[in-house]
Amino acid sequence: MVYFLGHPFRSRSAAPGLRVLRAGAAGVIAAALLTCGGAGVTRLDVDAHTDLRMATVSHRPPARAGYFKLAAIGRWSTLPSGRTCIGRVHRSTWEPRKDNAIPNHRMPNAAAVHHPFKVRPVSGGGSADRRWDTWLLQRVTGHFTGTTDEIFQWAACKWGLPDNLLRAIAVRESTWYQYEIYRSGRPVLDWGMGDMMPPHTAGAITYCRGLAQHGRDYQRDFGTGICPQTFSIAGVMSWQSPSLGRMPGNQNGTFPFNRNSTAFAVDYLASQLRGCYNGWEHWLKDTGRYVRGDLWGCVGAWYAGDWHSSDANGYIHRVRSELINRTWLEADWPKVRPACSKRYGCPTGSH
Repeated sequence: MVYFLGHPFRSRSAAPGLRVLRAGAAGVIAAALLTCGGAGVTRLDVDAHTDLRMATVSHRPPARAGYFKLAAIGRWSTLPSGRTCIGRVHRSTWEPRKDNAIPNHRMPNAAAVHHPFKVRPVSGGGSADRRWDTWLLQRVTGHFTGTTDEIFQWAACKWGLPDNLLRAIAVRESTWYQYEIYRSGRPVLDWGMGDMMPPHTAGAITYCRGLAQHGRDYQRDFGTGICPQTFSIAGVMSWQSPSLGRMPGNQNGTFPFNRNSTAFAVDYLASQLRGCYNGWEHWLKDTGRYVRGDLWGCVGAWYAGDWHSSDANGYIHRVRSELINRTWLEADWPKVRPACSKRYGCPTGSH
């Protein structure tokens, strides 16, 4: 694990393989909230302001080329709002991850999201542009509900990013699972949570106890001072090393929203990529020749916490491979899921 001021990231020397298992290992699937109709169906959605919207949708997967393109650096101040982007999503009942149904339809309270960011500013000491705290993080809400793919589209629209890039990153991070658990509530490692705390990590017990205040004591699952550092479909980090400065509970402010809401997790990922692309992550200059406008460098930094290191470039290569292959459009993609366990049973998706 490598940490830098204000931004903890995971660094793994060995490139992990795509964590997939075939349909023969399938167990109980959480009931879907949506069902397919014919070529087009009508569905009622609740948007970010709880208005009822009527949208005509298909049952087809997303277009191979995607729907949204990269917005230039100077466009950051004119990016569309989350509410505007609700109307720009290409609606479809296609859902290869029915286990995500509950977190896909859970929106966090915006004030609750913004409060921990406010008390954990990351731009102090020149580590980031001040707009990281005053504009970027205050724009993260997770206020969208829909299918897993619709969430990628919404976040891409909101942050001016290619939606296919978000899809490809999520393939590597979680195989598109937000938070897989067994019937007991025990999480399934690497399927929506992972990067476990190494034993005897300084500050880990304080951090783990903080997580336990939100519905699950992971120390009971994994041992004293051992709990997940990352959660969600996008691998969003929650842990903040105490050696980097004081942050309440040794957390960076993303938990429990990153675990409980798919839209928040993808919203947060997209915000970090946009801020990095804009050239606002000044601390990256200490790890390499960080320059604005290098989106792939930002993808590598999301994983490795440094700029075009061997770990970062390895991750870039793996994400690019998923992007080129359009893994989410392969015929067996809906069948990919974690295996059942002899000890814990079959994964069920979030409760």
